[in-house]
Amino acid sequence: MKMTILLATAISLLASCMRSPMEDYKSWECAITSFKLPAGQVGNAIIVNTPDSGTITVSAEKDLDLTTINPIVTVSPGAKVLPAPGVKVNFADNGNGYTYTVTSAAGKVRKWYVHVVKPADPTGPRLQLLPNLGKWDPGVTVYSDLDYNDYLTRYRNWNGADGCYTVMLPDGRLLWSFQDSFFGNVSQDRNRTNNKMCRNAANLELDTSVQSFVQLNPGTGNTSETWVKYRDAPEDQDWYWPGTSQVHGNQLQMLLAHVRKTGNGTWDFAIVSTDLALYNLPSMQLDHIQENKDTYQNYSAASMAAPDGYTYMYATENGYLTTYMYVARVAGHDLTGTWEYYGDNGWSTTPQKKTVCSDITQPNVFYEDGKYYLVSQQNLFGLDIYIQEATSPIGPWTNKRTLYHIPEKYTVDFITYNAFVHRSLSRHGELVISYNINPTDFNSNFNVPGSADRYRPYFVRVFNWK
Repeated sequence: MKMTILLATAISLLASCMRSPMEDYKSWECAITSFKLPAGQVGNAIIVNTPDSGTITVSAEKDLDLTTINPIVTVSPGAKVLPAPGVKVNFADNGNGYTYTVTSAAGKVRKWYVHVVKPADPTGPRLQLLPNLGKWDPGVTVYSDLDYNDYLTRYRNWNGADGCYTVMLPDGRLLWSFQDSFFGNVSQDRNRTNNKMCRNAANLELDTSVQSFVQLNPGTGNTSETWVKYRDAPEDQDWYWPGTSQVHGNQLQMLLAHVRKTGNGTWDFAIVSTDLALYNLPSMQLDHIQENKDTYQNYSAASMAAPDGYTYMYATENGYLTTYMYVARVAGHDLTGTWEYYGDNGWSTTPQKKTVCSDITQPNVFYEDGKYYLVSQQNLFGLDIYIQEATSPIGPWTNKRTLYHIPEKYTVDFITYNAFVHRSLSRHGELVISYNINPTDFNSNFNVPGSADRYRPYFVRVFNWK
């Protein structure tokens, strides 16, 4: 009897020892791997999987009823999703979007925001003519761009920012990046309440019909997180402000201003370096960041791939009641290469600076039809947006004239800045320009109807600008 018990115990122990450790493994994966509408879908869903959340954009036929959709949802092995696959969801009552929750086998939870996009009527951009009243060059015609003003009038998640940049990706998607940004909910009367500020943000526009807005920041609403962070540093001490970017090979190269807090006041900060973020395409996953690409000036504000085989970067520095613009460049259009700086004796790999233009703020330099153009806003938060031209990417800049005058109403309790030329948004040779408004009273950004429209970019289209 004892021998039988001992033999049974030994067999049990042997079986236990032979058990594969993978049999007890529970996966942490909590992804939606495919998402399909039962009918009326156009093409495949676009899935963006970020570290803490995910977004899915599904294109649908224009007449598809979105009130009772029962999508076909596939998730990671062992994971569960709510609403469950096949459960009917009312997308129409939620701005054509719905949040799914996926729980992994190990219990990790991830939110997935699904947005159904319908095609817009092919009527072209909605424009509103702005009267000149002698405020800008008489040959220039300016329209308010209602499409993109509405596009950035958001009611959930990202809803306001400055530092607005765009770049077209090779597959036709448009990357929008922003600097300080608000996240949360906005009521129908544009009241921003219970919001969170992140140091930077990004979203993808998947088509040119301004229907899609895919958030790249982890999280949702006021639990959203900064898109690209400086190491693990506290965000009120060290952070990044994204700047200009370009596509090179199979990567997006984005210049970043590394900002460091230097005191307790609102303006107590300094830009200590220009860093370079490299994102793999088409995934837009961060590959790595080259820190301290430049520690001499902030060259994140503007860049231009010129036809001479160089990409030029532009920096500005404040002087007494004026500013000075400097230039760096890199051969082969690869920002990871060795930078050269323009000085009194020409180009050198040793950091140096020579003023090539003055009395401007954020520079925008581009090339068209044999000329280089420089667009910038008037110094000291002025309302004029100027254009100048040259036959070289370093100047001299001539023929200065005014393209647009920002409305006078933004001189009362506001500052205006960040004028940026969005070449990717131009359709008929015009210039699409955004500028940012910012209230002098920070608290007015919250808890009042209309507060969500006090800190954000606005857009104009400028025709006959040459």
